[in-house]
Amino acid sequence: MNILLICEAGASTGILVNRMKTFVSEHEKLKHKEININATSVNSLRTELETGKVDVVLVAPQIRSKEDDVKELCQSKSVSSGTINSVDYGRIDAPAVIKFAIELYKNISNEK
Repeated sequence: MNILLICEAGASTGILVNRMKTFVSEHEKLKHKEININATSVNSLRTELETGKVDVVLVAPQIRSKEDDVKELCQSKSVSSGTINSVDYGRIDAPAVIKFAIELYKNISNEK
């Protein structure tokens, strides 16, 4: 599963991405799965989706206003998307954000 976090400039999600990677690498059930986590700016989303290497897009809460555009773009590529809960984002709650990403991934996989 390839998870892409997006924010305005791609910088503020960096700490969360690092925590998510650490959580996955240390989690007994997840560490044996291929889970890639990256971050980019919302302006680079189209380019990232064109690679075909994105399964889930997580939108940082501070760009919630762009959620509809992101969702439309992701749906055109059969990629699941959702906005990260602002409390989980603020707390840098990697387990909660990973759980959310997995739920989104399962939903899109069931639709295919």
